[in-house]
Amino acid sequence: MPYRFSRRSFIAGTGAAVGLHALLRSAEALAQGSAARPKRLLVTHHPCGTMRYAWTPTGGGTTYTTSRLLQPFEDAGLRDDMIILDGLNMAVIGGPGGGAEKGTVMMMTGTPTKGTRSGESETDDAMAAGPSFDQLLLSLRPEMARVVPSLYGLCDERVDFQEISTRCLSYSMATRPQMAAIWNAPGGEAPNENVPLRATLKPFDMYAQAFGTLMPGGSTGGNLDALAKARLAKKSILDLSLRELARLRTLAPSSQKALLDAHEGAIRALEMKLDAMGSSSAACMVPAPPPADLVAPIDDGKNHNNYGGLSSAVAATADDPLHAVLGEAFQAILRTAFQCDITRVGLFQWSPGTNHVAFAGLYPGPPPLILQHHPAVHGIISQAQMVPTNPVAEFAVAVELWYNVRMASFLKMLKETPDLHDPNGGNLLDNTVVPYLTEVADPTSVMSPMPLTLFGGKNLGFVGGQYLDFANRSYVDLLLTILQSFGVTLADLQAATVNGQAGATLLKARFSGPLPGVLG
Repeated sequence: MPYRFSRRSFIAGTGAAVGLHALLRSAEALAQGSAARPKRLLVTHHPCGTMRYAWTPTGGGTTYTTSRLLQPFEDAGLRDDMIILDGLNMAVIGGPGGGAEKGTVMMMTGTPTKGTRSGESETDDAMAAGPSFDQLLLSLRPEMARVVPSLYGLCDERVDFQEISTRCLSYSMATRPQMAAIWNAPGGEAPNENVPLRATLKPFDMYAQAFGTLMPGGSTGGNLDALAKARLAKKSILDLSLRELARLRTLAPSSQKALLDAHEGAIRALEMKLDAMGSSSAACMVPAPPPADLVAPIDDGKNHNNYGGLSSAVAATADDPLHAVLGEAFQAILRTAFQCDITRVGLFQWSPGTNHVAFAGLYPGPPPLILQHHPAVHGIISQAQMVPTNPVAEFAVAVELWYNVRMASFLKMLKETPDLHDPNGGNLLDNTVVPYLTEVADPTSVMSPMPLTLFGGKNLGFVGGQYLDFANRSYVDLLLTILQSFGVTLADLQAATVNGQAGATLLKARFSGPLPGVLG
């Protein structure tokens, strides 16, 4: 049977197995030499800013000397893949909201907030007045929307006072009415917000979201039950699709069979890794079946005003072992979803800026304490306390180092992973820009100068190996720079219709244009 008719028969016969269709389309494009080099965005976030005495490099340009907090990235061989960005001002965006609350929203939307949510014990839970830049990118560049438009994992969602803003990085292009405690919008319009797109808290759910599309029936409905049963029986998700996969092998160009093998191998390797977590890290698993139901700590919806000094931040048990396992699980899924080109947009958040993640062995003491991160560093209320002789400041440094070591390991993995969909060869990190963001500059909740880094993206034009200080330039310029690397121009943003008006909402804040020297 001619290939085009076999292909049509295959697509008709596989029903909702969208992921297999995507593999076939990709194989065809590569075989015809028409595939474009993929561009990907992975937004990553760590909480509570930094201690500048340990973060700021010395020197500048390409000859800077790495700081203590950034050393893990250099140790991982990532110096040439990293751009250190200093001096950006996020406070100029403005609007109502608390420090971490407003900071998280502005960090992702680049848009002035208009109000805060009502119905909470505090009145500082900022509402988004524009879409986050990941969703704006998906809207303006349709080629970025793959089988799964985006994946978003969060390793711990516990917060102080029920706030949504600190545990949400992604906001839809769509809006909805929302009762406001504070509403500062001009023109008298009714309170509304861009819809929060909440994170996935279970690696298994993200796994099904990404790779369930490779099974008949897709990733919804009863198919999740079938996936769970298969997981309990130690069967591979692809075993449920062997018939369709075998059929695909007979239809795809012979030159692309190695690509299909690589797809299958990547997913099987990921499953083995998740299985190993289930068997060797049972103590970190949620004590409920199935064993692979690993889940991030969920907020209890109660108020936790434990800012009564360092003693109030003390925890009975440490969260960092589970925190590490969750981070590794989400990262492994994102890596494989990128490699299989199932998604080109990912978000990964360690914890909210108002988190309650408890770390053991990081407080320099004495005495040795298990401390919750944000409640402990919230006690730092002045620049004078941000010195290496302050044990709480050194605890903040140790927590950030904990995050940076694990991020460096993940980024190194991306660098070592071949990009199966790059017709010119290359690795995932070169085709992925990875902003590593934080919502405030330091624990006092100031928002300038912001301590930020960009990783990867060499094939998107990013010039690594630099330390750049932009001296009070608007943070929005960073978002413009990232969007520009995907081909989004200022004219595109001005012509877009966002929230029912002409022009992207991030253009309502102060901006100068893309950052010079960042893109080649």
